[in-house]
Amino acid sequence: MSELGEPDRLLRGHFDRAQERRYVHIPFDVPRGVRQLHVAYEYNDRIPADPLVTGGNTLDIGLFDEGGIDEGSPGFRGWSGSEKLEFTIDEQWATPPYAPGPIGAGTWHVLLGPYKVAPRGCDWAVRLWFDPGITEPSPLPPSARSNSAASLPRARGGWIRGDLHCHTVYSDGDSLPRDVLVAAGAAGLEFLGVTDHNSVRHQLAYGTGGDGLPIVLPGIEVTTYGGHWNAWGTDRWWEFRETEAPVVAATMRDAAASGAVVSVNHPKPFGPAWDYGDIAGFHAVEIWNGPWPRLNTVALAFWEERLRRGERIAAVGGSDTHQLKTPDPDARHSPRIGAPTTWVEAGPRPTVAAILAAIREGRAFVSASPRGPQLYLDPDGAGRACVEARGATGCALLLISEAGVVDASTIDADAASRSIAIPAGTHYVRAQLVDRTGDVRALTNALWAERL
Repeated sequence: MSELGEPDRLLRGHFDRAQERRYVHIPFDVPRGVRQLHVAYEYNDRIPADPLVTGGNTLDIGLFDEGGIDEGSPGFRGWSGSEKLEFTIDEQWATPPYAPGPIGAGTWHVLLGPYKVAPRGCDWAVRLWFDPGITEPSPLPPSARSNSAASLPRARGGWIRGDLHCHTVYSDGDSLPRDVLVAAGAAGLEFLGVTDHNSVRHQLAYGTGGDGLPIVLPGIEVTTYGGHWNAWGTDRWWEFRETEAPVVAATMRDAAASGAVVSVNHPKPFGPAWDYGDIAGFHAVEIWNGPWPRLNTVALAFWEERLRRGERIAAVGGSDTHQLKTPDPDARHSPRIGAPTTWVEAGPRPTVAAILAAIREGRAFVSASPRGPQLYLDPDGAGRACVEARGATGCALLLISEAGVVDASTIDADAASRSIAIPAGTHYVRAQLVDRTGDVRALTNALWAERL
């Protein structure tokens, strides 16, 4: 920002390929009496974070104040990835997703993460201004709130529909949290998992939902250089800077121990993929991220391999919606919220706790959209399972066990149910709807042998 004049601090450096995907903390000193801090950075050969784009540099940035850089430190002021080339932190306001508050004297740290490094390396410069006098931007007007949600087929009693994965201006989305919540309500969703990257600042902007809007599940997408994972039911940031599998597994276990529901996100090529192998510590796998044809078969196989090993991990889905206002240039993301939709059995009076318990226990199924199709799988006694499908005319209904397809039939009515005998010795079964093109339209969680 040339209009700000010469910066009060100038930090420069170079990353080579050996430093790719390794965070570095760059210290700088802040004198007493500062009330506002502005940060701007630049680097050569800039390209988007999309894993499909290569050959250049993508440099992530975050900020820690004098409170320190340790795991879980209150000194963490925020992380914006590569989405923002400049931001302001004031005592009273801050550029999302950064936290406002006193600008304490002492040693602060710029966090730099060379996610991609070009063949000739990454030359970077960070400029910092103290008290530049930047005025807080005027708040944007709220989106118009519809008086009624989309007219959708009724769900089974006690079941509600939602989206477990979305983004706002607090990470790399284009809309404010309240606008995303309004859009989710207009789509007919009844809960929304809010999961901006490495940030929980968005949770305050969402509020709790309710009063005709979806219930908000407070959450975060912990975004590491070896894979992403969601935690719902948490109000703090979790360590994302370390990429060694044992550290990631320990952090996931810590989040779960705190009461959060933890899920591996989009373990498929260009998801970005999950590079942490067979680590444990999570409750669920996002087997459906964005439109089904976008390599979700790989994520489904990741989950099913664990089922065959006897791991009782739930399946969930999420749209990963980023753009509500403009077409999303990243083809990995869903073009609309609720595609796919996760349906959970949350009881007659849904609460955050009830929804999280249903996800944790696998009382959920995933479908292509809020319209369905709906797919319910229940024990039917004496080694049989009952499958109920709604809005699935023309789809193939598959009942699948660890050994493969147990039963297959075609749905020829808008509402259909079947009681199916399960072969002796089966460890689990799950149901799946497939359309005429071979795309999955809905799938259930596993029903384990002791319930058959």
